[in-house]
Amino acid sequence: MGKQPKKNAGRRGFDFYLNKLALVVFIALAAYFVFTAASTGMLTPLFIAALVLVVGLPVVLVLALSLPRHKPVRRAIGSVLAMVFCLVFAVGTRYIQIGMKTLNDITSGGDETASMSVYVRSDDTRDMDALLHETFGTLALSSGNTQAAVDQLNKEYSTSLTTQTFTSTTELVDALQDKDVDVILVDKGHLSVLEDLEGYEHTMDNLRQVKSFQVAVQSDNTPQPSANTSNENSVFTVYISGSDSRDSNIMATGRSDVNILATVNTKTHQVLLLNTPRDFYIPLSIAGPYDLPDKLTHAGLYGVDVSKDTLAEYYGIDVDYYFRVNFSGFEEIIDALGGIDVTSEHAFYSTIAPTSIYYYEGENHLNGYEALYYVRERYAFVNGDYQRGINQMQVIEAVMKKALSPTILTSYTSMMQAMSDCFRTSIPSDLISSVVRDQLANPTQDWNIVTYYVSGSGSSEYTYSIPSQRAYVTIPDETTVATAKDLMQQVIDGKTITAPEQ
Repeated sequence: MGKQPKKNAGRRGFDFYLNKLALVVFIALAAYFVFTAASTGMLTPLFIAALVLVVGLPVVLVLALSLPRHKPVRRAIGSVLAMVFCLVFAVGTRYIQIGMKTLNDITSGGDETASMSVYVRSDDTRDMDALLHETFGTLALSSGNTQAAVDQLNKEYSTSLTTQTFTSTTELVDALQDKDVDVILVDKGHLSVLEDLEGYEHTMDNLRQVKSFQVAVQSDNTPQPSANTSNENSVFTVYISGSDSRDSNIMATGRSDVNILATVNTKTHQVLLLNTPRDFYIPLSIAGPYDLPDKLTHAGLYGVDVSKDTLAEYYGIDVDYYFRVNFSGFEEIIDALGGIDVTSEHAFYSTIAPTSIYYYEGENHLNGYEALYYVRERYAFVNGDYQRGINQMQVIEAVMKKALSPTILTSYTSMMQAMSDCFRTSIPSDLISSVVRDQLANPTQDWNIVTYYVSGSGSSEYTYSIPSQRAYVTIPDETTVATAKDLMQQVIDGKTITAPEQ
């Protein structure tokens, strides 16, 4: 009987140390949560202090309830609260880590790639090995990518390919159909321009793809720390490029059907979103003084740098960064958010969706699939590309609003994953953190976002990318171009802008 008290004392000792260990874990999780939030660089010192206070209150409460002098019921309440807040801190830390990983993925840049393909005529059944002795037709306009592709094939098949160069995409496919060559090696993006040419709309039906592979494209858009994070350099311009294709590789070269310049002044909270039509007939940055202008959309065939620099030269403005959007990836984001609401200016049926989709004039609730064809549609509208640009901006805005709503809490992980696949930018992460930090410091300061689009008239002209045949283009209305330049300069100068009537 004399040994029983020692056994009870030992049990109490074990419980005591277990509770102490639980408290240590609880305090460690609380501290790690604060450290993780502060290390994002998005919080001001005031917000960090407030966060420490908010986290510190439950810590003090739990510690107070856990004192040995309290009754077992109070200590039990303290233990339950500790477990609840441990879960809160752990989930909060995980959410922050996922968000920062997504930000790092989006701003990681990465190599821009070109999707190269080997094609033969549709009735040619030979495989790659049987074609190695043939002369491969290639395109002069993409000589750098072509040479990289030839080198890759030579290494893979231990051969030395013979090539013949053609000056335009139409000449290249004509040579294949006329049997001047029996095989061509070409960037798939360049074949896409044939869709807009009379007589070449069905060219792809007469071709058979034998092989497809990626080659890296040289790019100077590696993200670098930016001086724009300082108050003295608070103005920057971003080129927003987007494709409505279903290519899952967001860094692949190709036509850009969305071409928006966002001029941002973080001091005055002014933003100008300038939309330039895909068919705008302007000089490309890679073209010499005696070369033909081209459709703006074709600039993307030569890389995002060319699109960015073409717009910079045309508007006479420094374009600091790019932001690439894959609208196909929007499907996953929108479905993760439970759909979005957009207000359509027109009632219309989709002319391009595999299944019939009808959009009402006024408010529409769209799932990811419906939203994709909403932003792709242009043939249903009299003003074609202009209306498509408006619809694309509506969807971007609707996604932003939904992402900032409580819905984000139930779809956070899946939406972050979709965002990683949908966006790429050369904007440095420290600049993004700086903008967020400034916004948190001035939460009542609204951003004045003004949208404007330049316009023009339709014409049929020869282009840099297709010099042998006329293509539909939009001849710029210089009045609207002058207005756009003036609006951008006003933002740069720190003035308050308003949207002109259009």
